[in-house]
Amino acid sequence: MLYRILKRPQFKTVLQITAVVLLVVVSIGIAPNSGKVTHKQKGAHVFGRLDSISLQPFVTTNYNWITLVPFSGQNDVDSPTLVYHRGNRLDLVRRDSIWRTQIATAHAMGFKVFLKPHIWIHSPAVGKWRSDIFPTSEANWDIWKKEYRDFILLYAKIAQESDVELFCIGTELSRLSVEKPEFWVTLIKDIRKIYSGKLTYAANWMNEFEKITFWNDLDYIGVQAYFPLTKNKYPSVEQISEGWKKHLLPLEEIHENYNKKILFTEMGYKSTADSAIKPWEWIENYTDHKDLVSYETQANCYQAFFNEVWNKEWFEGVHIWQLRSDYMGATNRSDLDFTPQGKPAEVVIKEGFK
Repeated sequence: MLYRILKRPQFKTVLQITAVVLLVVVSIGIAPNSGKVTHKQKGAHVFGRLDSISLQPFVTTNYNWITLVPFSGQNDVDSPTLVYHRGNRLDLVRRDSIWRTQIATAHAMGFKVFLKPHIWIHSPAVGKWRSDIFPTSEANWDIWKKEYRDFILLYAKIAQESDVELFCIGTELSRLSVEKPEFWVTLIKDIRKIYSGKLTYAANWMNEFEKITFWNDLDYIGVQAYFPLTKNKYPSVEQISEGWKKHLLPLEEIHENYNKKILFTEMGYKSTADSAIKPWEWIENYTDHKDLVSYETQANCYQAFFNEVWNKEWFEGVHIWQLRSDYMGATNRSDLDFTPQGKPAEVVIKEGFK
């Protein structure tokens, strides 16, 4: 189109041609010489009550998405039963109302909303977590898939009625996503009958996102991005950046295979000296907290992410884990925990999200 315009006889001088180029560039929404990323998802998993005051810090730190997490629970990975309300209608109505209010509040503040249901395992066996959920019999499978479908469709309906922009069909259910793909294909069809927004699935970074076969049925390839990036404590930005390189190739390959953008449905780093070694490890699993605090390492992890991943053409955005709407300042535990609030990492994120 630009070439045809410039061939017109009235555009003869360099000044005239330059003016036309700038006009066309502006008309398609690209600022000349601009390196700023404005279209990507800049999300935070926010826990706690939302209102115009508690959400204001997220405005000033340049987030544009709020991620909300409704939980269901099951006793252990073999249990076929999911619980997401106390079994009475009034409790279900109350929970629905809370989520609708949270979504409406986020929208009123100008945020888009990512609704991302999780399953919480109440009494897991040692070394087991939701990724290991798998039916022990056909009878149990029939029960679990019906209960999970009911759980997901409940929140898909809320998402539709509340104009939620993005909905997650599942989170880190590695065995089920890889070994039961037909269940997910059917579930996606059922969700799309009642929900018109975008869909993703939040796949684990290891042995899941590369093996899923139903990405074509979704809008984004979702990855829980807790990739190990170094083997040493107190790493520099350069060391962490180097650690990203081996993980970028499989991400780029799956993007090319499915022609879908990659969304980090979750990513976070503790403010500990070893947070780039096993980013997925929770503080509660540490045996010794002494001498582990390192705000610098947490900030370095985020800076390396912005250096190596953020500007990739195939990258859709990130939803950071985890922040509090009622954050009141660091305590002994939050000194080490995932939140970047009140720490140097918050400044890195704010600058990266500009």
